[in-house]
Amino acid sequence: MTFVLQGRGDPLEIDPNGSARIIGERINPSGRSRLRQALLEGDWEYVAAEARRQVEAGADVVDVNVGGKGIDEKAALPRAVEAVASAVTAPLSIDTRDPQALLAALDVCPGRPLVNSIGGEEKILAENLPIITERGLPVIVLCMGQEGIPADADGRLRVAHQVLDAAIRAGMKEEDVIFDPLVMTVGADDQAARVALESVRRLKEEFPRNSITGGASNVSFGMPDRTTLNASFLTIACVLGMNIPITDPTNPQLRAALRTADIFLGRDRRLRRYMQHFRQTTPR
Repeated sequence: MTFVLQGRGDPLEIDPNGSARIIGERINPSGRSRLRQALLEGDWEYVAAEARRQVEAGADVVDVNVGGKGIDEKAALPRAVEAVASAVTAPLSIDTRDPQALLAALDVCPGRPLVNSIGGEEKILAENLPIITERGLPVIVLCMGQEGIPADADGRLRVAHQVLDAAIRAGMKEEDVIFDPLVMTVGADDQAARVALESVRRLKEEFPRNSITGGASNVSFGMPDRTTLNASFLTIACVLGMNIPITDPTNPQLRAALRTADIFLGRDRRLRRYMQHFRQTTPR
């Protein structure tokens, strides 16, 4: 079943069985010193410009994450949300696990944003789930529980079932739960991509009504030639069922990976979207 997001513009319908949609990842200070500095200095125009650049490149949703060393998340997140919402009409993904920061951001966010994220930890469910359900918002569920991130797909699927049950009991619509299998770096564990992809496949089989996301760029952290790894992972993940990945829309190779997945799934009639991407990115 579809779920709907909205910013200042038209509603955006997300279909688990439709073409891949992009959540733009770039407003996140992790590994981005210039963005961290902008957040510390209150340079909201820099944040707004980053949002515009992503939407112009093809982001359907803009993730807003201000969590970083020295940053007051409760104060900075609503300011960043205001800056992004004023700069683009696309829906936002409010990326925080701090309940006070979440409340402050939701108070200033237009439309119907996505909340990123909750998991199976008792504290997060107790504090954040009521905020989300009271406002009737969709949420990303991380497949991690009280003991952390399970090492295999079986463990991650168990968490997914547990959190979905808790969300439905709290009054959330089933289709408003989006699963994140948790993509970890192959630089630290050479089995990380295999486990993440197996988790995507299993999530698609067991929850065909729900959308699947994931921080695709995590797979290559600390590795050389990250774009090649990320693009290959994206294509495979989307073919297996990930329909709304979190990635960098400003990178043409990553956008091409998503268009390739649509071709392999038979979702690009006459290859129109792929050819449009090719024409846009080929130097004349």
